[in-house]
Amino acid sequence: MWAQTFISENDTTAFVEYNDGKQWAYRNIDGITVGMTNEEFKDVYGKYYQVGFFISNNQDSTLTFNPEEVFADLLSNKGDTISLEVYTNEKFQKKLKKAQTWSMVLYGLSAGFNAASAGYRTTYSTSYSPNGYAYTSINSSYDANAAYQANMATHIQLQTLGDRMKNDRAVREQGYLKLNSIHPGDAIIGYMNIKHKKGKQLLVSINIGVQTFSYLWDVEKKKKKDKNNH
Repeated sequence: MWAQTFISENDTTAFVEYNDGKQWAYRNIDGITVGMTNEEFKDVYGKYYQVGFFISNNQDSTLTFNPEEVFADLLSNKGDTISLEVYTNEKFQKKLKKAQTWSMVLYGLSAGFNAASAGYRTTYSTSYSPNGYAYTSINSSYDANAAYQANMATHIQLQTLGDRMKNDRAVREQGYLKLNSIHPGDAIIGYMNIKHKKGKQLLVSINIGVQTFSYLWDVEKKKKKDKNNH
């Protein structure tokens, strides 16, 4: 993970705190407190901007958090602004399943080929003719039991891989923000992933009640300083 930096621009409506090394930016508007943190996250499924949310309802009425009401706009390196996809839990799970399906297909093809070949045995024998020339004979045989054992092992491996992938999706679903009612005095906390593209600044906005909470983050990759220059 690589933490991104909140851009305050002398904004007096926001305040910043740190929790376990993470920078959180908060806004309190009309009895609603929304905090956000932002990190660049990369795993075997891809790279994302991972935003964490803390939403506290201190109003007298119940609020609804709708993941469809979270938006992200990126100021690109070319200077134009583009909208980035914010993954709801359903969209992100679908993305994971698609990536896992391709992995299973490729693994299954490879494992199936190896299993199909397992029953065949090829032996080589060298013989010599009366005039002293050597020649090699190739003999093939099929071992049905070896083929059966290889197919069983492949089946178990695919089942184990499938269970591992299912557990992997379940782990990523824990804490992922979904549609929630926030009653007076209650709060929710969780995260969402945003499609990653390189850029300079990322504006993340969330609509809660009739208010819009916006946070601007510096996501530009900083060039490493020359060791000879201090």
